[in-house]
Amino acid sequence: MRRSLKTRALWLILFLEAALFLTLISSRCLESLTKIQAPALPIVRVGPGAESFAILSRFLFQNQGSLKAWEEKIFKGKTNFVVHQENEAGFLNASSQDACSGLYTKVDYQATPDLYLSWKWKAIRFPQKKEPGRLSNKSEDDFAARVYAIFPGSNFFKSDVIEYVWDETIPVGTITASPYSERVKLFVIRRGTAPEEGGGWEEEDRNLYEDYRKLFGREPERPVGALALMSDSDNTGTQSEADFADFTFKKKSTVVKRRSANESTN
Repeated sequence: MRRSLKTRALWLILFLEAALFLTLISSRCLESLTKIQAPALPIVRVGPGAESFAILSRFLFQNQGSLKAWEEKIFKGKTNFVVHQENEAGFLNASSQDACSGLYTKVDYQATPDLYLSWKWKAIRFPQKKEPGRLSNKSEDDFAARVYAIFPGSNFFKSDVIEYVWDETIPVGTITASPYSERVKLFVIRRGTAPEEGGGWEEEDRNLYEDYRKLFGREPERPVGALALMSDSDNTGTQSEADFADFTFKKKSTVVKRRSANESTN
């Protein structure tokens, strides 16, 4: 009897974790949230000779009030989310002790070939696993840091999710389906301890359209409907910790070179 109850409880936790963010997000509930948006910002160029982008929206962690742009989903215990300042720049620290909760915010961007998502993050503490070489593992589905790009369908079973993972041991580039759903793809894009240089921060710049095609083998049919982040440790009963900063949705801009007055028009 005890084993039966324990098994039921385990499956309930697994189902809830599988439904993280997705059960609350559908194509019918993409209403606006308070967020730091800059739809009228001009085209910006990052670095000499770099590509140009038009900023669609930015989610900055300037103070604790910045978390009003996000909603939290709690499953077991509660991950501690605190905004800090470092060199006059804000960031979010997420620390978990045998807990699982995450933050999400709703957006609505067509997944066109020029759509990008960039952010900064830093893995600080990895959950301790008995089988660290297994990426898709229900009993140890914990990660120091993961970021979700969610393409919501009409219900849970029709939603697609790209789950970007920073893992301790799994090689970069490893891709697999979530242990909960074939429509949730785990994609390892960082591995191991954060580097000492640059304060340990790593910056990502992902083409959501191309990543979707790579992971699902087809073009996205729905817009990106939500962004989410998490650091959890409930399955392993250990600890995890990571920092996150500056989430930005942007579109690559085509810059047409203008002719000078001295150039021939022939």
